[in-house]
Amino acid sequence: MTADPRSRVRTLAAVENAGLWLLGHASRLWPIVVLALVSALTWQALRQIHPRDFSAALHALDTGWLVWAGLVTVINVAAMGAYDVVAFRHTRSSWSERWRYGAVCFAWSNFLTLGPLAGPAIRFWLYRPSVDQRSDLHVGVVSVTVAFSSGLVGWTAAAVIAQRVGLTWWTTAAIALALAVLVVQIAQAIIQHRSAEPSTTPAWQPFLLAGIGWVDWLLACAVFVACLRAAGSTLSLAPLSQTFFLGQVIGVLSLVPGGFGSSDAFWIAHVPMAESHTAAMLMAYRAVYYVVPWAAASLLLLSWALRRARARIEIARRVVAGFVGAGGALIMLSSASPALYARLPMLERFVPLPLVEAGHLAAALAGLLLLVLARGLARGYRAAWRLTLVLLTIAGCGAILKGFDWEEALVLGILFLGTWSQAALFDRPSRGDWIEGPDLAIAATAVSLFLLFGIVSHRVGTGTMTRLSHIGYRVQAPRFLRTASSLVLALSAGAIYLLLRPPVRFQRPEDTEVRRILDLHARLGGGTNPMMYAVGDKSAFVDGERGFCLYRTIGPYVVVFSDPIVRTPAERTPFLDAFFAFAGELDRRPVFYQISLDWIPVLHDRGYDFFKLGEEAQVRLENVTLDGHAGKMYRQILRRGERDGASFRVLSPAEIPARLDELEAISNDWLHTKGLSERQFSMGYFDRAYLCRFPCAIVEETAPPHRILAFANLLEGPQRGELSVDLMRHRSDGPRVMDYLFVSLFALGKAQGFTTFNLGMAPLSSVGEQRGAHARERLARLLFQRGEQWYNFQGLRAYKDKFDPQWSPRYMAYQDAWEWPVAIAYVSALIAGGWGTILTSPPEERPGVADLGGAAPARA
Repeated sequence: MTADPRSRVRTLAAVENAGLWLLGHASRLWPIVVLALVSALTWQALRQIHPRDFSAALHALDTGWLVWAGLVTVINVAAMGAYDVVAFRHTRSSWSERWRYGAVCFAWSNFLTLGPLAGPAIRFWLYRPSVDQRSDLHVGVVSVTVAFSSGLVGWTAAAVIAQRVGLTWWTTAAIALALAVLVVQIAQAIIQHRSAEPSTTPAWQPFLLAGIGWVDWLLACAVFVACLRAAGSTLSLAPLSQTFFLGQVIGVLSLVPGGFGSSDAFWIAHVPMAESHTAAMLMAYRAVYYVVPWAAASLLLLSWALRRARARIEIARRVVAGFVGAGGALIMLSSASPALYARLPMLERFVPLPLVEAGHLAAALAGLLLLVLARGLARGYRAAWRLTLVLLTIAGCGAILKGFDWEEALVLGILFLGTWSQAALFDRPSRGDWIEGPDLAIAATAVSLFLLFGIVSHRVGTGTMTRLSHIGYRVQAPRFLRTASSLVLALSAGAIYLLLRPPVRFQRPEDTEVRRILDLHARLGGGTNPMMYAVGDKSAFVDGERGFCLYRTIGPYVVVFSDPIVRTPAERTPFLDAFFAFAGELDRRPVFYQISLDWIPVLHDRGYDFFKLGEEAQVRLENVTLDGHAGKMYRQILRRGERDGASFRVLSPAEIPARLDELEAISNDWLHTKGLSERQFSMGYFDRAYLCRFPCAIVEETAPPHRILAFANLLEGPQRGELSVDLMRHRSDGPRVMDYLFVSLFALGKAQGFTTFNLGMAPLSSVGEQRGAHARERLARLLFQRGEQWYNFQGLRAYKDKFDPQWSPRYMAYQDAWEWPVAIAYVSALIAGGWGTILTSPPEERPGVADLGGAAPARA
């Protein structure tokens, strides 16, 4: 019976698809197949491993041989760096850089992959600045891979031949070198045959690369043999080397990272030792030759990555600081708990009692100081980094002396190495006064927890107090109390120091400096916000003739108010470069408050996040008219003011001093009636010098005694661009004349040729309206909609909207999304005049998101 042709076609198609699937997934299936095969062949040997025997063998390893294994590993990693010195000599990197790159790449990739097979990705990243194109690195990567493989092939073949024939070690080494050179030459011939371009490789390079591969694998075998000697093996080198190289070949063929599992199973089955002893030896070998170099290389790669990506350096500093703080907490908790009784006999035998007492106190005090220094590390202080290394050393020694707590000492030692390896992160000189109130709060909390934990763990009672002066190895509760007393004394000394230290107070700018900034703004600027520098509550950063910005420092931040003023838009980036360098000298993180869309792109490029504060209202004065239907509202407002007996005029700066007492009385009455206190930074406050510097618009009674009903100081922007008011107050016992004041100002501004009138911010206006908005802005939207009992958000927007302004968004910019609430808290304190104002003022008077919008009554 003839088969159906269509069935045959389907069968062939299925076979073809299966073949393609198998080829496509071979790289995934192959390691599993090889590992399963090797495990099956060695299963009987693997079954002989018993946990108890394994643990005993692990503890019985000869430390001297393990130290030798570690030293040879260091030499081996150094030799691996020679691959890159030769293979990447065509790059612009110096030989020392190539050596470092090669050593680190091999140390890292040996653990996670197969020798150089993970190296290309890292090498492309490391060498990218030193070549013109990525393709320039391909030859070097191939050369390293060939040289690495040649050493393994040469030594494996030579070891097998030597075992069969009985060759001497020197003959075996010579055969291995010759075979390695042959492999490199064959590989180079194949590569050259497939390449269309003539070879530019020097004739000596293949021989040198083969020699490096030969030395590399010789040292790798030496580490393996040293670990075997640590486990008690006395077998000769020939069979041990053959077993090592065959296991490495199986590991490479399995494609399992590091040959883990596949090589180990082969070694356990073929090393002539008890299986449990071989497993313990392999544990030590993997740790010495793979894990420790990988960990060190990872730290170095992290350090290099951070130096190349400065935007992430702050995160790395905080990570290191977090680990150091955790280490401090660990040693403090260890000091607060009793020593293990099983270790006390050893302590009594080897450590004098005074050293036990000193070690306990040193460990606890070092832990406390590590917690305090963590904030200095997070800021990148070099001094904090150095002190941290000293304290980690003291804490580690104290952990050993106080109770042979080697676990804590090991953790602190690892922390020491990790912190030491990240030296490049900590390059800031300290200001000298960086230990502040929050550090004292951290220390107080740590001491409180130390006391609580120690009292519970030592079961401290009244009887313990009577034995406070008793000293002995096993008298632990009194020792804890003495240490706790020392910590309390240290904390008290720190508190006294902070209280007596002269505070760094804000220095009000001199009149000459105010005039200089106002003159610079007149030449470069266009708005009115920079004119608020005259209030005297802000500093100015000036970058030559390029521009300036207003700022104020608070806590870890330097807060910039409004848009910086620069000569041209093209100079925004260099201006920010100069300002960020200045902020680095102050050791403060720049926060930009109430900025426009113009500055979003350049700050976005620096990794900033943004929070929309609200929208600013700008009235186009060319649209203001008293005629026709469009001017109906304005005419009604003006007639109402005239019916109430009000008139409008502007006092020149020379006329203001004669009316200052009356203006101050109105200001105080307004504050009292509203139940408010003066704000600062984003708005003006009543200051006689400030009021006398600019013209002041007033609404006064037409009839004698011509009392002033309301006033507002006028800010006239450069080139007759923007007109605005800052400090605006009115009587509580007079008619409502604010609309009259505004319309009169509109008419005045239009008559004098100004283009816009700035009505200030409507806080949270249009914030979080769109789907997909940030959660923090959606929360702000809820406050805008439901928070009328705290602030007249919607009423303020509606009031300004009746003048038909153009609305422009304003933002706060900060470096990391997570610090949004922290930055808002600090800016709120800055606007309020300090944390004390926030904490002591009644709820209705406390600054909040509304104040962040700049919607103080003066600019409402």
